[in-house]
Amino acid sequence: MRPIPRPETFDLSTPAPAPSKRLQRTPAAATRALALQIAQRLDEHQAKDIVILDVASTLVISDYFVVATVQSTRQGQALAKELDVEHKALRGRRRHNTGGLETENSNWVLLDFDDIIVHLFLPEARAYYALEDLWADAPRLPFTPAKKQVVERIEVRQPTLDGFGAFQPGDSPRDE
Repeated sequence: MRPIPRPETFDLSTPAPAPSKRLQRTPAAATRALALQIAQRLDEHQAKDIVILDVASTLVISDYFVVATVQSTRQGQALAKELDVEHKALRGRRRHNTGGLETENSNWVLLDFDDIIVHLFLPEARAYYALEDLWADAPRLPFTPAKKQVVERIEVRQPTLDGFGAFQPGDSPRDE
């Protein structure tokens, strides 16, 4: 009787093989600029916690993930539609795929612009899916949100039929 060949056993403490040279690629400068422009647009429209993940070296289908938190489904869908229109005007083509634009109850909106994928989450969905933790080894593209200017609102007395008594909110700073 012949002995049954045993499969090779591997030591579990052996180091991982070196990453493939084929996957080591850097995104184009135009793609980087577009990712920063998308993040800037999200910041202008009150999206929070904006993170840009450089996934080009580990993912073949995309170069960047732009992840942001929105406060409502309506805000997420409005931002997604605006980004889609701007992308079409800039590049002459629309996004390939979307997710979360079809229903009013979506807590995650996704836009696929080929080399940039935008994820807009409600706060609880962002904590649940934790894309930053999933892609913890991906480098982050530095993005600093713009400083928000606080406009001091003052009340201005406006003349009425009864005299000066009605208060109207004003948007201009006080003249001192």
